[in-house]
Amino acid sequence: MTRVKPARLIAALALLILGVIEFEVAVNTTGGQIVDQQLMVGAATSGGLGVFSTEFIGLVTPILLVGGVLVVLMITLRNNPIALALRVIVVTLGPITTAWVLKQSLDRPDLNGLVMHNSFPSGTLTAIAALVCAIVLVTPTRWRALVAVNGALITIGTAISVVVLQWHRPSDVLGALLLVGCYTLAVSAFPLNTTAARHAVLANSGNERLSSV
Repeated sequence: MTRVKPARLIAALALLILGVIEFEVAVNTTGGQIVDQQLMVGAATSGGLGVFSTEFIGLVTPILLVGGVLVVLMITLRNNPIALALRVIVVTLGPITTAWVLKQSLDRPDLNGLVMHNSFPSGTLTAIAALVCAIVLVTPTRWRALVAVNGALITIGTAISVVVLQWHRPSDVLGALLLVGCYTLAVSAFPLNTTAARHAVLANSGNERLSSV
């Protein structure tokens, strides 16, 4: 029987609370805005990182396209494809939609003398991180660790790039990661019962010989 994992729901709630606190500190306080801005400007002064970021960010669209194809293929090859597809939809579209709504609805007060529109959270990083989490969810267990490591590298590269190129401040990056983590933990708290069909076959009285093999 599939059981809900309350620890993951609690962790998801914790990430949500951290996201709210981070926004209040980094965006709604003068000190937070100054530190956030200085961190972005400092990262942008690195010539080596600038070259890396320019090259890496050009790979974002191909990564999204290839990742989307991989997700579709792996869903079709797994058990419970409909349920798995629904999980992927929530893990990907949930954070992306929420990030868009937050960027449109949240205000960034002019506290440090720089009048700039709200950029919290990063939509680019949200899309990449959400897709990585979706791929990890649909990947068979034996390959999941390898996929997770490579996905983490892609996510980190994107996070560095959007800050170095001054597309986003560090708070925007952290907000995106917390948002995706919140959705992913909440969804993964309700695991798929992929072995239900096999157990049902073995439980059938007409298959006693099979179950004894």
